[in-house]
Parts: sequence; structure tokens; C-alpha cells
Amino acid sequence: MRKYLTIMMIHFTMIIIAQDITLKSINGPMGGIVGDIGINSKGEIFAGAYSAFIGYSGLYKSEDNGNSWVKIESQFDDFEVYSIYITNEDHIWVGTNFQGRIYRSTDNGKTWENKRNGYNTGECWAFGESKDGVLFAGDGQYYNLSRSLDYGENWELSANLRPFVFATDSNNIVYAGTHDGLFGTSDNGITWGQNNFLKNIPVSTIVIDENNNIYCGTGYYDNGNGVYYSTDGGVTWTQIGLEGKIVLSLAFDSEKNLLAGTAEDGLFKTTNNGENWTQYQKGLYKKQLFRLKLNKEDDIFIGSEEEGVFRSINGGEEFEQVGLPLSNSKDIKFYGDSLLFSSTPSGVQKYNIETKKWTNIGLHNVFGIDITENGTIYAATFADGLFKTEDFGANWILTNLTKDSIMSVYNVVAKNEDTILAATEFNLRKSTDGGENWTILPVKTSFFSRGMSINNNQIWVTGTGSMDYIYKSTDYSNFELMFSYSYGWAENNCISALSNESVFVTDPYDGTYRSTDNGETWQQLLTGGRGVWTIYAEDNGLLLGGARDTIWYSDDLGDNLVGIKVPFDRDNNITDIKRGNNNQLYFSTYETGIFELDILTIINDTKNTFFHYELYQNYPNPFNPTTSIEYSVPSSEYVTLKIYDILGNEIATLVNEQKDAGRYEVEFNAINLASGVYFYRIQTSTGFVSTKKLILLK
Repeated sequence: MRKYLTIMMIHFTMIIIAQDITLKSINGPMGGIVGDIGINSKGEIFAGAYSAFIGYSGLYKSEDNGNSWVKIESQFDDFEVYSIYITNEDHIWVGTNFQGRIYRSTDNGKTWENKRNGYNTGECWAFGESKDGVLFAGDGQYYNLSRSLDYGENWELSANLRPFVFATDSNNIVYAGTHDGLFGTSDNGITWGQNNFLKNIPVSTIVIDENNNIYCGTGYYDNGNGVYYSTDGGVTWTQIGLEGKIVLSLAFDSEKNLLAGTAEDGLFKTTNNGENWTQYQKGLYKKQLFRLKLNKEDDIFIGSEEEGVFRSINGGEEFEQVGLPLSNSKDIKFYGDSLLFSSTPSGVQKYNIETKKWTNIGLHNVFGIDITENGTIYAATFADGLFKTEDFGANWILTNLTKDSIMSVYNVVAKNEDTILAATEFNLRKSTDGGENWTILPVKTSFFSRGMSINNNQIWVTGTGSMDYIYKSTDYSNFELMFSYSYGWAENNCISALSNESVFVTDPYDGTYRSTDNGETWQQLLTGGRGVWTIYAEDNGLLLGGARDTIWYSDDLGDNLVGIKVPFDRDNNITDIKRGNNNQLYFSTYETGIFELDILTIINDTKNTFFHYELYQNYPNPFNPTTSIEYSVPSSEYVTLKIYDILGNEIATLVNEQKDAGRYEVEFNAINLASGVYFYRIQTSTGFVSTKKLILLK
């Protein structure tokens, strides 16, 4: 029999309920497309984001130098921010992509007014202001530079220009850097003159020093040729460095040193007006420095139109990613009791569950990661190859898989310290010596299908052709085609294989398929166009499927499914689901980072009674002096849960009562006990007994 045609259609119970659960953001990973950054007189930082598709956007504020961010709410839709301008009075102007175009707040973002009257174009890329209060705004694309003579109450067309930036000197000459060169006005926008030297050269950034010397950074999409400098109001110009580079942002520090942010080469600084430039790249690997702002302490903040907000508190020597909590998160992996890792467009990011601190540990455009028991991390990147690190990102090594021929790698699985599998552009490849040597395996994968899962020492992989295919191997060398189903662009976490011979695979357009006999036969769990993007299963019966606006939950491996509505928009589908060592569930998303949810919340809110006998590992472990212990029972019965020392002496009784079916959590406080190994044991009136070890470390 051809196994990939064997589909059993049987009846399953499916229920869809309204949103009863609350997914809590863990405020990361960091990322997002940052349109602009502004800093007010109090040192508060404002950063605005927009989406390349129809998805996240908004204005965020940090009151602690970028360590944390709060989204600013208004009576309007979330601002899709292209520009921010903060006046000397700390009034905030925000330019958006369509929506209301121009907004103003005079109370630090508490309330907002739409101020687009007469501004007859779709976008607002830049703001400026003359010395006598005339405002300027422009769209950067549709040849509309406007001005307002009454502080934004009304706007009128000033010139058919496409401005990126405005700057005003002490003589009240307003300069506009545009796609088509540098322009200036000395009569508040009645007339504009074009600078002949910088004609037809994109001028994306302008700064003017106290002596009215003008500095222009050139290039935008292309045609960058570094920084130009004029001491006579733009009559003559000198190229002062960074030839051939696209310079997107310029700023002065408190010592009048000039800083330049580039599209591809990091940050540069000159202390001698361009005679020499020092390059800073640590923490900025392949980052686009779109916006560059400094606070009064000379802390440097960079907004990237690709990967979020970065900060340096040591003059650029080192940068760390500090915002925004809007990243695409593709994978979730855990190490130890407290570390979570995620693959993101801006690199591999590490989260400490205890301190709630995010850290970017390197690389760029990471599609998949895995971690061995010894802590070696493998990272699959788009266009850069397969990397590994043995020191949590302090040093990354390009593996031999892609050292000689760089190719895109979409997923990686480490069976152990030696055996590694990597899904590349069109092949599945294997190493048996920790990445030194590689062979091509007889399975075709592609850009849109690259799931891998290990169970019972078997490897399951997905591939795409005219349909999606599932392959199985027992020796990691020879593969058998087990099943095929409709073409659906399956992602990394589309397959889950268990030790009880159950295998699950998702279809982004039409649900989930299940095999309970190690791939011999298959059943479709969800029908009717209920697409699922990621699947997570446990031997105890827990099954979770992630869709765009629904979490599918089952406690019996899919016989009964409950669909729980969640508040995600149509582009923000769930990309991965994992249970952490703290027994929390974690959900990664396509646009807004990672969320956590207590499994008890799902069980209680869906009012399911599909429970099993289970005693879970305590968390944290080792602990000092408290730890949590969870257990579940499938029916109403008498339960005892006790603590014993290594000699078998009873130390404490945590539970000794009748319990209804459900999952429970109790806390054990060992403040009066000595460090050492202890045991906890559950026993029920129906005869279920289970014992686990816990370690007290003071």
C-alpha cells in the first residue's frame, strides 16, 4: 500500500470558544521596523514602528533609557510611524503612513490631535521648523513638501519636492534633504532653491553646527558617497570621508564630534572633521543605522528600519539591542531552568526567565536554532550559512557546511553533540562530527517546507514538491516516504513526533493530520479550512496547534479539540509553541514576539476534563528555598503528596485531601532544611504512585 495515500476520515469533537485566556507578552524578542526616534528634554525616548505588511505598528516610550518600553495608546488606530519631531516645548509631532498623516500631542503623549488639514498626500516622512515657527512636513515620495503658518492647524503646498530631512541654521535658512538633492529656503518656504553641487544626489541627513557649517550624508536606496561639508552656506563643498557609503544619519555628541550611521557598515565617528574616521560595529552586525540620536549623557540610540532599537552607553564601543518588543520569532528553545533562546531577523536572542532580560547574542536573519545538552548552539541563517557557538554567542563559527559555498539554511536539528541535520535550499544535509564534514541526504526540502522532529531515535522531516511530503528515517541516512498532503508552505515547527508513535503535521490552509501508528495510517483532525501553522504535543496527551487567531487545545492527543480565540490580527500567526522548564507554555509569533501562558489557565478556562495521572518535575530545580510542584489526576480521588529525605524519612506533607479531576500546583518551602537531595512522592486512592527527585542548593 502506498502510505502517502492512506488517510482515514473519522469523527473528532471540535469546539470553538470565545477568548477566555490572556496571553502575556514577555516583552521580546526585540526588533521591528523603526521609522524614527525622538528624545525629549527629560531624556524620555520615543520610538515609532511600522509594518511592511498589514500588522504591528505604534509609538512606544521609554522612561529608563531604553531598558523597557510602554506602548502609547490614543483614540486613533496605532500610529504607523514614519517620522517623529519633538519641539523645544516637548510637543510631539508624528508622521504616519497614510492613516491621519500628521498627529500632535502637547502633553507628552497622553492625548492626541489629528493635524492633517490641507496636507494632501499619503505619507509624512519628515518634519522641520524655522526660527519663527513655520512648520514643514514632506512625504519623501509623492513630491509634496508642505508648510504651516499656524502651528499645524492648516497646511499648504510649499514645493513639489520629496524630503527626507529638514535642518535650520541660525540665519533662519531652512534646508531640505531630498531624493533629488539639497534645497534651501530663506523666506519660510515661499521659494526653494536647489544646491547645484549636490544636485540629483540623495541627501538623507543634515546637521548644522554652531558656526552654520553644513554636513550632509548622501545616498538612500543607493548612490551613497559619504559625507559632504560646507562652510559657506552650501556654495562650496568638501567630501570629508566615507566615500561610496550610504550615510543615513548624522549627529553631534557633546564634544562636537561627528557621528555617521550607515546602511551596511555600522557607525563611524570623526574627531577631526573627517580627516580620520573610526568604525564601530560591535553589536551592529549587518544592522542598518537608519536613525541616530544622542541623549544629554551621550548615550547613542540607533533605530533600524529592519531590526529595532540599539543603544551604546560607551561612545559606540559596544551596542546592545534594547527595543522594540515587536520581533518575528521563529523558534523557541530552552537551556537549563532559566534560559530561552529564539531565532529572529536581528539574530539569536537570549531571554533569562528569572531576570526577564533579553540579550541579542549575534548573527542576522536567523531562521532556526537548536541547542545540544552541552550548550552548543547551532543557528541556521538566510544567505549567511550555518553557524555554531560553544560560548553562548561570545564567538560564532561558520561551519564547514557553508564555509566554502554560502547558502541559505532554513532549519537545524542537533540529535546529539555529533549528529547534526540542516535543511538547506534544496537538500537535507547531515554531519556526524559536530559540523566538520557533511553529506547530502536523499530527501528534498525547499524554501517553504523544512520541519524536523525526533522521536524514538527516528527523524521525521517534511519536504515540498507538487504536494507536502513527510519522510521518516531510523538511521538518519535512508528515508521512507510516509505521507503526502496538500501543498501548504509548511514552516519549521509544522511537525511533532512522540515516543508513543504518535506523529502530527500541520497544514497552514486545512488543519492537522495525525498518525497513531508511527506513520502507517493518518487521520485529519481539523477540516473546513482551519489552517494551523505550528504543532506541539506531549506524551501525556497535551496537543496544541497554533493558527492566526486560534489556539487549538486537546488533552487527549486530538480526539477532542477546543479552539480558543486569541487577539492576533491576520498577519500575526503563531510560529512555535513550547513548554518551558518552569511549566509555562510559550507561544512565538510572526510579528509581536513571544507570549507565555500557564497551562492551568487553558485547562480551567476551557472547562475540559481530559486529564491524566502525572507528577511533573519541580521548578526551579535546584532551588532555594522555595519550589513549585505540579500534578494532575483524571478523576475525583484522594491525593497525598509528601517530601522525603535521602534516607526515606518523611519531611513534609504538601497535599492530603480529596481532589477533583484537574491539574494542581503546590509550593514547597525548605527554608529550615539543609542543602541536599530530597524526593517528592504522589499517591492516589486509585493506586497511582510516582516519585521524583529535587535538589535544595543553598
